[in-house]
Amino acid sequence: MLIGAAALLLAVCFAMLLTGLPGASPEAEAGSERFLRVATFNLWGRNGHVDRVIKFLDGIDADAVVLEEVRPHHSDLLAKLSARYPHRVGEQHGLVILSKHPILADGRIDRAGRPPRMSLIIRWARLDVNGASVELAGVHLARPFYPELQQADILDLTKFAQSRSAPLILAGDFNMAPWTFKLKRFTEATGLGRFSTFQPTWPMHWLGLPLLPLIPIDNVFASAHFASLGTTMGPRLGSDHRPVIADIALSKATAD
Repeated sequence: MLIGAAALLLAVCFAMLLTGLPGASPEAEAGSERFLRVATFNLWGRNGHVDRVIKFLDGIDADAVVLEEVRPHHSDLLAKLSARYPHRVGEQHGLVILSKHPILADGRIDRAGRPPRMSLIIRWARLDVNGASVELAGVHLARPFYPELQQADILDLTKFAQSRSAPLILAGDFNMAPWTFKLKRFTEATGLGRFSTFQPTWPMHWLGLPLLPLIPIDNVFASAHFASLGTTMGPRLGSDHRPVIADIALSKATAD
């Protein structure tokens, strides 16, 4: 009976994983040039490994970076990155977008009735990428321990994505795996393609104890204007999350 119950549980888990497959971003055609490299990293509020983070970001040389859980004591990190990323939206509270490309416009979406340190869920910037206008939005949704708040966040994110007409890229900490009902419904409602399905990013540690990450809660999504050249995960950088690096090409229809 125990063997049968375990087999049934494994079958259910496998079926749930398979349901996460639809909604993936299309692969770029062979020979496609990279249009953007976007990195996202939940820095973790108590992360003091600034030099390691800078060295990593210098090494991957992303065109744009979305950082979550930026705090006032990370001001030195932002200052040291300003030479590589002269364009920035956000300061030392929550979401920050760094870009090599000029920022034409920006905005934010907050949770109503929350204090400033807990309100920001979406920060967006319109980038001028060699003459092309692209919107990049950083995302940090509520954790699943607060299901009602997370549900409200994903509805706000869905409305935001549906309201955009320009080419759109979302990057950040979604706090939910691709096979969850909420994120599957989000991809169906918005038509955005997901860049990672099974590459885990969390938890990297718990109470100071190093762990192997199990769940892919950090991700990149993009509109049909784009295709995937590949997604990689970064190393341990003092956070409980791994960075995500997405190489993005123009889709064939957009390139033509």
